[in-house]
Amino acid sequence: MSFIRRMFLVLTLAGVPWAAHAAANAQPLTPLNQSVAGNESQDFAVRFLDAQGRPSVGESVRFANDACGLFPNGQTQMNVTTDANGVATARFTAFPQGITCWLIANAGVQVQFFVITYVPAFVAPSTTIPAPVVPGRPFTISASALYGTFRLYNADISARIVPGTSSATISPASANTGQGGTAQFTVTPDARPGNYQVELQFRDRIQRFAVNAPANAWQDMWWAGPDENGWGMSVVQHGEVLFSVIYAYDSGGKPIWYVMPGGTWNAAHTAYSGPLYVPHGSPFSAYDAARLVAGDPVGQATIDFTDPANVALSYTIAGVQGRKSIARQPFGAVDASGGIDVGDMWWGGPQQDGWGIAVLQQYRSLFVVWFTYDATGAPTWLVVPSGLWTDAQTWEGRAYRTAGSPWLGRTYDKSLLADTDVGLVRLHFAGDTGTLDYTIDGRSGTIPLSRQPF
Repeated sequence: MSFIRRMFLVLTLAGVPWAAHAAANAQPLTPLNQSVAGNESQDFAVRFLDAQGRPSVGESVRFANDACGLFPNGQTQMNVTTDANGVATARFTAFPQGITCWLIANAGVQVQFFVITYVPAFVAPSTTIPAPVVPGRPFTISASALYGTFRLYNADISARIVPGTSSATISPASANTGQGGTAQFTVTPDARPGNYQVELQFRDRIQRFAVNAPANAWQDMWWAGPDENGWGMSVVQHGEVLFSVIYAYDSGGKPIWYVMPGGTWNAAHTAYSGPLYVPHGSPFSAYDAARLVAGDPVGQATIDFTDPANVALSYTIAGVQGRKSIARQPFGAVDASGGIDVGDMWWGGPQQDGWGIAVLQQYRSLFVVWFTYDATGAPTWLVVPSGLWTDAQTWEGRAYRTAGSPWLGRTYDKSLLADTDVGLVRLHFAGDTGTLDYTIDGRSGTIPLSRQPF
């Protein structure tokens, strides 16, 4: 509010010869924040109570605003008498201009309303689409009706989806911005990567906002849920190729991994199948790529994405068949503050072929699994499930070695999960290259990294 408007209101109210009042308390019945379109009206109601909490009946109440509209008497001030419930109501009609102002109801005690007056033609529905948008994963948007930089209060906004190469559902169909100036909608994408639009409407003002599911729509950390906590599968996607690693436990409960470095889609492009391998190599602290033995496939796996809410992992490993219902593992809090995109498969280059680091990213959070080899050359893995950014390009977290329930041909028992903190992992990213600094089991080292092409 401008200084002139404030002084107008103060001087006006100061010059009122207030009578003695019995009111000791004032309760707004109309929300304190209001938006009123030019030439339209809004009732403002306040209940006045005496010192004993009883309705203050027959009280003279002065309603006044600082020149942003008129009351039924054609003035910016009007006296109203409270009814049998102690309620005084005044109808306010906004001037056809866009300003903010105060509207005050005063009977010795007062209520002050903040009012935005606006011209509907200059209001624009607004929202921000969070990233990343993943097929099948619901997300929430906060929508506003913006008048310049002001969010309109108590504004009704409707929403719908305009399909493109993909689509979604949105709920509710309409919502009110309330006292915060924002309305919440939940968007549930369908299973297909692609694009569509979210359409928002306030009165006759319509805006559309583009949504694009990424090309690496299936890249994420997947698991079977809390009931099978302790094992999981990373999926990293380059174009049509999925590089997948299952992190599980052998018959003795020791960590083991099965890698599916590629495969093929079915004709409907809803299921991806490929061979599984269990390589052997050399310890990470003294890695020698010449000792890598990839071996023949030990089986095959299929990931069925037909229903993104009920993805299925089917496998045959060493003659043992199994099927797991899996879902994206939530680990990243919604954070629209931005940051670098480092989700990918990283490795030490051809000179260290045979091991890798799966970096899964949700917003700014990373979930890191280092699949490598133990002192005997057997496959093992370390997990860094959380960490922090120490600067714009460096992330670090504690690494854990886990033991758990035998995975093949057995009912998984999450009570057998045990984890041991074995050290620190620090990843520094510089575009398509980086470094891995580690201190694991008392051994420290630095390894150059790069994104693994596949």
